Amino acid sequence: MATQMERKLRAALEAGDSEELQRLCGEVGSNIELEVGGFDKQDFPFEELRKMPLAHHLACKPVRLSCLELLIDRFGTGCLTYRNGRGETPVHLAAQHQDESWMKLVKEKGGRGCMRIVNRKGETVAHFAAMNRKSNSCLKWLVKELGSDCLTVPDIYSDTAVHLVAQHQGIESLEWIKRQIGTDCFRLKGESDTTTFHFAAQKSDNSNLEWLVKELGSDCLTVPDKDGDTAVHLAALHQGIESLEWIKRQIGTDCFRLKGGWKRITFHFAAQKSDNSNLKWLVKEVGSDCLTVPDKDGDTAVHLAAQWQPVDSLQFIFDQIGAEMFRLKNRFSRTPADWCRTDQSAKRVWISAGAKKQLDPSFTDWDFILHKNKKQLIGRGGFGKVYKVVTDRNQTVAVKVLPLSGTGQSGKLQKAVEMEKRGAEIHKRLSHPNIVQFLKCEQSWDGLYIFTELVSGHSLFELMQRQNKPFKESGVRDFSRQICSGLNFLHCQPQGAILHRDIKSGNIMLTDEGVFKLIDFGLAKEIVGTSDLSTGIDPKGTLYFMAPELFMGEGDSIPYSAKTDMWAFGCTVYELTAMQPPDANVQQFRIGVVRCAGRAMPRIADGFSAGLKDFYLRCVDYDPRKRADTAELLGHSFLSASS
Repeated sequence: MATQMERKLRAALEAGDSEELQRLCGEVGSNIELEVGGFDKQDFPFEELRKMPLAHHLACKPVRLSCLELLIDRFGTGCLTYRNGRGETPVHLAAQHQDESWMKLVKEKGGRGCMRIVNRKGETVAHFAAMNRKSNSCLKWLVKELGSDCLTVPDIYSDTAVHLVAQHQGIESLEWIKRQIGTDCFRLKGESDTTTFHFAAQKSDNSNLEWLVKELGSDCLTVPDKDGDTAVHLAALHQGIESLEWIKRQIGTDCFRLKGGWKRITFHFAAQKSDNSNLKWLVKEVGSDCLTVPDKDGDTAVHLAAQWQPVDSLQFIFDQIGAEMFRLKNRFSRTPADWCRTDQSAKRVWISAGAKKQLDPSFTDWDFILHKNKKQLIGRGGFGKVYKVVTDRNQTVAVKVLPLSGTGQSGKLQKAVEMEKRGAEIHKRLSHPNIVQFLKCEQSWDGLYIFTELVSGHSLFELMQRQNKPFKESGVRDFSRQICSGLNFLHCQPQGAILHRDIKSGNIMLTDEGVFKLIDFGLAKEIVGTSDLSTGIDPKGTLYFMAPELFMGEGDSIPYSAKTDMWAFGCTVYELTAMQPPDANVQQFRIGVVRCAGRAMPRIADGFSAGLKDFYLRCVDYDPRKRADTAELLGHSFLSASS
């Protein structure tokens, strides 16, 4: 159990409270060892907490120098030379995180010997100063005190301060090093024969890489390290499209096909980046065939994207190479599905659904499937009915039929037909495991026929009615993960967001395989560009699921946006916990009045987690600007919780 003093010190260190720290450093009985968090993720990406002596923590945190000085005065200069578990002293850490005033204090209190200590990896204080992202003042001061030779002292891996500067600092530092020791140092080989070019390619922007090319020539971009990796390979992993475009201007696109370590090309490296921007750029410039180039183990960029990137990358790859992606196997017979590690549930569902035989929309003939000599009816709506049919490609699919005569409601029917046609036009280019697959649309003298995949299962509304109970929280979480993934796909279309405009439990199917699918795109609408959509004087959709702004259109328009879909999605989340939408006790014709009055949305009942309740409330914020979008929801703690 931590003592009261330890708790106070930890809180002050994590808050960067210099005044409180100075008071506590005057009271603490020793250079106490503490477990403290709040570290910069760039410098300590894998550590939530670090256990080190107090002096080490002071050297890492944005606090006053006087706190360390007080500790030295009380407990001696041994505070400066004491090593943590990695062999680092407070001097090493101060060089990495503070300015030259800390180095001056070290020299004054402990002498120059403190600045010559190396850690277990053979790294000097200069190595740490070269990793200081805030300032190069410590490095400049050390060179002034110890001489410029400290810049090229290798650690046990042969890396020098020059290599580390290329990765962690900026052009001004490189120009300063050039003035101190010339440009030959930038060709020095470090661990595994890596040069400063390899290190600069690991920086998040390409400014240092551009500077090095200007000074040493573009041939350095393709110098391989011991494994065969070049700066080009590393830039594809660590930098962005701007860097790849710049490399293309320097040496052309052939470099992107160069094989590096494990026989991997830049596509493999780009597929390990957390987003797929570089992978998309490479496909556009070099061709989609590179997605299936195998490395030494037979793994392709598809395998690696399945491991490191979100589900939308898999959709992008499918759009490029189709069902071939599901058949790819490495030399251990592993497919992309076996590589899913992050976002596992959504990606496995996507791959599982996509790996099934793809439906063929090019059929030319079909017949209704009969049951007791009648067409097999599987659903019905306001104007149309859905039947099961078989095609001349020997596939069973669903067809929605809207008759074009005989209803007695010709005006409304015509509107319904036009909406279905528009929905079909939008739907036909969508391919996502959580969206029902559209096949084709046909119109004849007697009706409009819309063909989609046949989903074996039930709508969520029907399931609740049959079971006479709401969904359990694990079911709500699974639904939310999958449908939010489908909505993210719709809202992030490159041509502009696609809105469903009628999200509710009746328009979501749960298949026999446990996949949630969004159906009925009759009210779907596309937003061109990034602006909101305004259309018509009457809001479309189902009243209980409509966002408040849809009842408050200015003039003669209704402001649809991706955020109106998010409101309906949130109402559906509520519906799954209560078997009815929010405010279902309010008469339908009055729901617009209730929404416009801004009455607080009903809360999800006790018995469900705080995470689910917050997830729902983020969807139904009355202010569309503050309302969550799909990106926020996909990162919400409710979805990452275990079922």
